[in-house]
Amino acid sequence: MRTKTILLSGVVAALSGASLMAQVYSLNAVGYINVSCPSGFSIIADQLYANGNLTPQYISPLLDSQLLDGNHNGVELFKFVSGSYASFTVNGSAAWSTPSVTTTTFNPGEAAFLYNPFSTNITLTFVGTVPQGNLTNTMVQGFNLISSIVPQSGAVDSVLGLTPSVGDEVFQLALGSYVTDVINGSGGWSTGSAPIPAVGEGFFYYTPNVSGEKWVRTFTVQ
Repeated sequence: MRTKTILLSGVVAALSGASLMAQVYSLNAVGYINVSCPSGFSIIADQLYANGNLTPQYISPLLDSQLLDGNHNGVELFKFVSGSYASFTVNGSAAWSTPSVTTTTFNPGEAAFLYNPFSTNITLTFVGTVPQGNLTNTMVQGFNLISSIVPQSGAVDSVLGLTPSVGDEVFQLALGSYVTDVINGSGGWSTGSAPIPAVGEGFFYYTPNVSGEKWVRTFTVQ
């Protein structure tokens, strides 16, 4: 597995024209999400379980049928783990660049950079079960590349159930740069309102707490 250590500032400088749009459709607990990735970098998330509720899933075979078709050579995924990036590229043989793609998770609550080398959008379709029950996204001290576990869009605190601490920061990627929001000493967001991630969108979450943070939510499809 090829890894890269890239400081957050370095990533900001490297990204251009990045944005992401998603549509989500569901019938009871089963549905699908369309995530449209423009040219350049996007932070994407799959907020459905392809093999059933709370069943772990991996980049391969999850994305094989969509990216290993011979038309997506050069597409690259970057997974941020323990302060560095592991990269996975679709190479000229319509195959992944490293076999560890089959052991690298891409579960609801996780996120990854997708690099689209083409001038047209790439649309990924995620199909599966909406996560339900007692859901916990555990974040370590420092930077975490995450998403909401549940496929909903809304304020991260009042709608999506995140309880941030003073000094926590959210970095959302938009048009090649990060939009930053910080929990200040009075417990409010520095921009005046909470970040609102879209369905299928991931983001960086920074916490200075030595013990990290837990994003806990109990969710049931009605």
